[in-house]
Amino acid sequence: MDINQRIVLIIFLGAIAACGAARLFAKAGQPFWHALVPGLNLVTLMRIVGRPETHALWILVPSVNLYFMAKWMVELAQSFGKHHWLDHILVIVFSAFYVLNLGLAYNEEYEGPVYTKATGTAFA
Repeated sequence: MDINQRIVLIIFLGAIAACGAARLFAKAGQPFWHALVPGLNLVTLMRIVGRPETHALWILVPSVNLYFMAKWMVELAQSFGKHHWLDHILVIVFSAFYVLNLGLAYNEEYEGPVYTKATGTAFA
């Protein structure tokens, strides 16, 4: 696979992820176009899961961002009623396609934020 084919594949997968996120944001009562703006999509994700918007800054810290991205994806799945351990593994491994599935499935409904502010730490 040469570099041009890889670029086309990355753009295609990015478009799928963006469409899924846009539909998911609309289900959660947020503007769909927030999914298409880099940075703003993370702030909107924080709103959906109930975290303070400043927690989106953790994405800028190398290595720590992997932990927080996985945690945010699990919290996103929990916000849509997915509390089984298998759902948590699937959302971490196949995050773009899982978000697409959550966004396009008719039976999935937004249940509200799952993060509680009573923990008092940024790592909770």
